[in-house]
Amino acid sequence: MPELMKNRWEVGSEFDWSDSFHILSTLPPILPPTYELFGTGTSALLSIIAHVSQSGRRNVKLHLPSFFCMHVAANLQKAVEICWYRDLPTAPAPDFETLRPDPGDLVLAVNLFGVRSSSPWLDWFQSHDDVVLVEDHSHDPFSIWARHSIAHYAMASLRKTLPLPDGAILWSNQQLELPKATAPASSGAYDKLTAMILKRAYLNGANISKDAYRMLQIQGEQHLGAETNAGVSSFSAHLLNCLNLSELRHRRAANVKQFLQFISSIPNSNYQPLFTSWDVGAVPFNSILVCKNQEVRDALRKYLMTQNIFTAVHWQQPAAGISSDDPMAIDLSNRIITIPTDHRYSYPDILRIAAEVHNFADIKAVV
Repeated sequence: MPELMKNRWEVGSEFDWSDSFHILSTLPPILPPTYELFGTGTSALLSIIAHVSQSGRRNVKLHLPSFFCMHVAANLQKAVEICWYRDLPTAPAPDFETLRPDPGDLVLAVNLFGVRSSSPWLDWFQSHDDVVLVEDHSHDPFSIWARHSIAHYAMASLRKTLPLPDGAILWSNQQLELPKATAPASSGAYDKLTAMILKRAYLNGANISKDAYRMLQIQGEQHLGAETNAGVSSFSAHLLNCLNLSELRHRRAANVKQFLQFISSIPNSNYQPLFTSWDVGAVPFNSILVCKNQEVRDALRKYLMTQNIFTAVHWQQPAAGISSDDPMAIDLSNRIITIPTDHRYSYPDILRIAAEVHNFADIKAVV
């Protein structure tokens, strides 16, 4: 029998399959008491738009933050007129002077990177109760803000932070009627589930080509993105109730904190953490760095890729043929980078990731 290959070390990209957290938690449940599930966050948002339009509010507009995922915006723009207001993660709150909705309009409030405070939105909403406020908690679906939402609707794309192939959750603490998915689950969910399983086998050293699961990930994402109101897969719907959600959040928070502590000792002017602290009850999405220019950002991303650390950009614009046309948001999108430090990684992993960021700083210093 041939000797088994050694485990492969890799950071980032899509979640792989793991049994580590697929156990029934004995902790109190933190899911909303009543909710609906969708295949994607975009489907959840489109369902709200259709529901509001059908309830008698015609010609409504949707107000989005200028720092936002343009691929999602492009899909939403097919269903509703989009307006933009300035909201940058480098500021503690949106610029509410740029948010001017008409009565009945939809306003999307986003907890950017999971570190925002709810207070500014609570204050704003008290004097704008004639709009339909929707909160997007995709970067921390179970924060105190999310669990105590006062908005008409709250939603989160669960697959951004949980090891699920698909899934988004929609709820209303105002006890409003919730729209439901009207289409079956996308086949893309099962492509992505297969990719998750194959990726775990690959990382464990199995004789599997990386291209095998990457093609399935891409194909699955394309199929998920093509659905406009798809339901969640039965796999994700059942597994959601078997995840130790509190432990997943605890590990993510600990990893982000460790990474930021490690890089705080690196003297450099090429990049700085977007944030170094957050409110009690919040958990950051990941570790976020802001580089001094796009050249440094792209060089850092390329270097980390050579070290099997695959980072992300949240979010590049213009993209998908759409932009907020906010010069400050566009500039930030060219300089920001997301370092994966979620629940998948151990203390040694985080130390290794930070060391490679440090190595890049040393390289740039001598270039």
